Amino acid sequence: MAQKRITCWQCPRYDREARRCLDSKANPVKKSDTVEVAEALGLQKICLYNPYRDDLAMRTYFPRHPLALSPAKPRRKPRVKVEVEVEEEAETEAALEALGGDSKRNIFRP
Repeated sequence: MAQKRITCWQCPRYDREARRCLDSKANPVKKSDTVEVAEALGLQKICLYNPYRDDLAMRTYFPRHPLALSPAKPRRKPRVKVEVEVEEEAETEAALEALGGDSKRNIFRP
C-alpha cells in the first residue's frame, strides 16, 4: 500500500510567502530523484514527509538489517535439473528379482 504523500503546500514547515521550506529541505516526487538528492546533498536534506526517506535511511545506515532488504523482486530457488534414465523392462525385472520381489506384481500399488 502506498503512503499518502504530503506536498510542500500542505507541510507545516513550508513558508508560502517565501515559497521555500523553513528547514531548507527538498521533497522530490520520484524515488529516483530522492536517491539523487540524497547522494548529492545527504540524507538530512530530504524532507521528513518524503515517503522514500525512511527506506533510503535504512539501506544507508543499516544495509544488512532484514528491514533494509528490498522486497521488490521475490527471490526464487534455483531450478534443479533432474535426469531420468529409462531402463529396459528386462533390466527392471532382473533388478526386482535380485531384491527378492515379484516381477509380475505392481510395486506402486499395494
